[in-house]
Amino acid sequence: MKMTEAASRCVLTFFGSGRFPWASGTVGSLAALLVGWGAWSNCDDALRPYLFPLMGCIASAGCVLLGKQIEQLYRDKDPSVVVIDEVAGQWFALSVLPWLPETAVDGWTPWLLAFFLFRVFDVLKPLGIRRLESLPRGWGVLLDDVAAGLVVVPILLLGYRYVLGS
Repeated sequence: MKMTEAASRCVLTFFGSGRFPWASGTVGSLAALLVGWGAWSNCDDALRPYLFPLMGCIASAGCVLLGKQIEQLYRDKDPSVVVIDEVAGQWFALSVLPWLPETAVDGWTPWLLAFFLFRVFDVLKPLGIRRLESLPRGWGVLLDDVAAGLVVVPILLLGYRYVLGS
């Protein structure tokens, strides 16, 4: 079943958050953070370890499945308006939350750190992350953001264990 152009644009821009006139990747990541917080707040504790990996996989699937349409719709391989990749990366960065101290997750600190660190790694693209952009179709659009999000996980785990306390 093929999605309509409007539905594809809705998914790719994460409900329009990518249409923000500047820093659309940051706005898309912030939208993902807010949706993630709402999902986390309403999720059964037993399911929380699976929540963000599942959400990240769903956003990733949307990016890859619609990857061929990105260039057709926007005449660019990785236009700034497409933020579903940032959404996926942000949700993968948040997948660390169930393994942080419960007292920490109840506050905003780990959420904001995951947001900030993800944006830093997404913009700077260190550790070979930039090379992932050269992959074809939606894979190149997606995997640099997924990698940036996954780099955040051990940093937050180690940071809470050794720096911020448990």
